[in-house]
Amino acid sequence: MGLTTGIDTYVTTEEAGAYIAMHYLSTDEQRMAWENAGDDKEIALRRACAALDSLTFRGVKFAFPQPLAFPRYFGENYAMIDGVLYAPEVDRYPELREVPQAIKAAQIEEALEIISPSEATENREIRNGPVQSYSIGHLSESFDKASVGSLQSALASVRAQELIRPYTGGGYEVR
Repeated sequence: MGLTTGIDTYVTTEEAGAYIAMHYLSTDEQRMAWENAGDDKEIALRRACAALDSLTFRGVKFAFPQPLAFPRYFGENYAMIDGVLYAPEVDRYPELREVPQAIKAAQIEEALEIISPSEATENREIRNGPVQSYSIGHLSESFDKASVGSLQSALASVRAQELIRPYTGGGYEVR
């Protein structure tokens, strides 16, 4: 079916492949899994994008309707006219209308985790599963479940969580 940047993904499969080649060793299991994933790459990128967009972010979208959560405007002085954002900084700094590199990297990291789950993902599934604690002899372990809507519940990749954290949270103004 093909990915459409700005509609169901922030990055292309080619951009994802270049990022992975730049950040992962050629002998890394996750990189090898990605390189052998074939058509599953698009599915993983689409699912990763949906997972990112399920989160609540600071700021406002640049236009309504805008299919994806990014790009966003984080300033305070803006007006929304006929579904389009107007802000003085945007005219001077057109790069504000671009999707941040950290968001693109987070999507790729999450897609990579979908293709080839790491030990951190397996531990996450155990923590969020039905077992809250267990004991073997004198050893015991208890798990704290991630709250619904949190980074930990939405994203499997710990690296993606780190990359996206600056864009989430914060206070919300009530008018």
